[in-house]
Amino acid sequence: MTRFDRIRDRAVGWSLLALGLAAGVVVPHPATTALWSASARAFRRAGDEAMVARLLSATKFGPRIRRGLAQPAAGTLYYGRAGLA
Repeated sequence: MTRFDRIRDRAVGWSLLALGLAAGVVVPHPATTALWSASARAFRRAGDEAMVARLLSATKFGPRIRRGLAQPAAGTLYYGRAGLA
């Protein structure tokens, strides 16, 4: 993995985290949890396990994010059903 990929994945992780925080004001928690789970996936791709651990250690949303990480990503499901994966 090149350095650019890691920087891009971190930027995506922070963007999804901020989007989840902003959406948390008006959207119910399943949507914000999905955004934060996607953020944790991006941080994991970037190799930032410390940030993933911080997200998973949250008292209220940590277990929900952990369950979200256990599920396959939406893109994986889409391509799998299309027969492209």
